[in-house]
Amino acid sequence: MPRFAHIFEAAADTLNAYYQAVAEVNIDSLMGLWIDEEFVSFICANGAHLHGLSNIRAGLTTQIEANPVSIEPLDIRVYDSLGTVVYAIVEAHRPVDPAAVPDLVFTTYVMVHERGEWRIAHIHASRMPDDAAAQFSAKLRHGQGALH
Repeated sequence: MPRFAHIFEAAADTLNAYYQAVAEVNIDSLMGLWIDEEFVSFICANGAHLHGLSNIRAGLTTQIEANPVSIEPLDIRVYDSLGTVVYAIVEAHRPVDPAAVPDLVFTTYVMVHERGEWRIAHIHASRMPDDAAAQFSAKLRHGQGALH
């Protein structure tokens, strides 16, 4: 096995830490996962464009404190190269209220290897249109695989 194979597995730890911090509404933990650069960006599922660490912190604080969710990855595609990992994921964003219907969201995470750790450089989330969500859900129910 190549020596760097374990490095890419560690990027998944950063993604899991992101999901955990969102579920716990822990802004400090969330922000600790981002690369320490002002070029970072986050396009939110609601359409908001957040650029820079302070804007991302403010936007995430407003969003997840007002509407806490847990995020469940349903289909994950990983593209990696030396120093960069890109995740393309279909996620269910589940509200705290168990009776509420989760939103299905397409999310892309761009992570870079910085000082021995994987950090988030960019997130782009888009709410899945209702017709696509219905097709995706039907395929999952029938065991056909999410995106096949």
